[in-house]
Amino acid sequence: MPATSNKMIGDFGGKPASAAMYTAIESYALSLGSVTKHLTAQVSFSVNRKFLWVWAYERTGDGTLFLNVRLDRPMEDPHVHRVDQVSANRWNHHVVVKTMEAAQSDWLKDLIRAGHEFAAR
Repeated sequence: MPATSNKMIGDFGGKPASAAMYTAIESYALSLGSVTKHLTAQVSFSVNRKFLWVWAYERTGDGTLFLNVRLDRPMEDPHVHRVDQVSANRWNHHVVVKTMEAAQSDWLKDLIRAGHEFAAR
């Protein structure tokens, strides 16, 4: 990888702390039912449509994951870094996860579950 590259990555093999947090998030997302996982420059999860994206950047230190959860409404939560309306009835909720505690937290599971419920409609 070039020294100036800072691409999104969905393979956390060289980042053991990030990989452990990702495994906890992936396990929960897949436990919600008929979820399909897609791996490109990031990992995404879908039911009828995509609802969760997870990535890191090549140059981001180990132990940081970035998530985007799509909902049909804005959900206010102090853990959510930013909420962007991307189209009618579509809001992206950006979350930065830096601890295993956050990766396994009820608030994150609630957000992911809400995204799954929206995508399953």
